[in-house]
Amino acid sequence: MLEGLIRRTNKPERLAKYQADLACPPLPRSVAYIWRIFNRLRRRKGSNGFAMSPIEWPDIDAFVRHSGMPLTPWEIGLIEDLDDLFLKTRKPDDEETETS
Repeated sequence: MLEGLIRRTNKPERLAKYQADLACPPLPRSVAYIWRIFNRLRRRKGSNGFAMSPIEWPDIDAFVRHSGMPLTPWEIGLIEDLDDLFLKTRKPDDEETETS
């Protein structure tokens, strides 16, 4: 998403912000599977009409049952933490489709 925003923006202050957001340390291989699980859950979660909905226990339960991938309590906690961070950084008026 950030790479797309970088390609589309022509405002220097936004470009600098997007580039700074994109510059981060690489994801450790040992937890990459948690990131993939989080993304699988998150991309299937919609909004309630006002804001994005959090990943809920039924979502995690359904994922575990249907994927056959049991999750430990710390893995579930990490997914919840990732989702909390994701929702905290989102704004209802986010300009993800910037064209200027």
